[in-house]
Amino acid sequence: MDLLLSFNLDIARKLSPHLHDISLALVATMLVIFGDHVNRTLKRAVSNWMFLARITAFVLMCTFGYGLLTLWGQPLVYWLLTHLAPMFRPSVILVCFVFLGVLAERKRYL
Repeated sequence: MDLLLSFNLDIARKLSPHLHDISLALVATMLVIFGDHVNRTLKRAVSNWMFLARITAFVLMCTFGYGLLTLWGQPLVYWLLTHLAPMFRPSVILVCFVFLGVLAERKRYL
């Protein structure tokens, strides 16, 4: 049991410098999986607008909307990961990626 716990803590220590990248990967994966819902909502909201306004709304949503979601979401996910006990961090990261993989499979992205 001590061997397993020390192995887990060793993995947590090795993951620590990469938590920014891991949190960005989690946010980006969530945006890929749920982006079609955001786009569908935007499409419904602007369907009656003229052509150039719809294009402008789509471009603004893609550049600023997804950009802001990434810029605001990554620090939040990073904060959550850093406030986990180090012994749980590798397991939580693994479970999050597996969960996102299952969601992607259910939405037929894989």
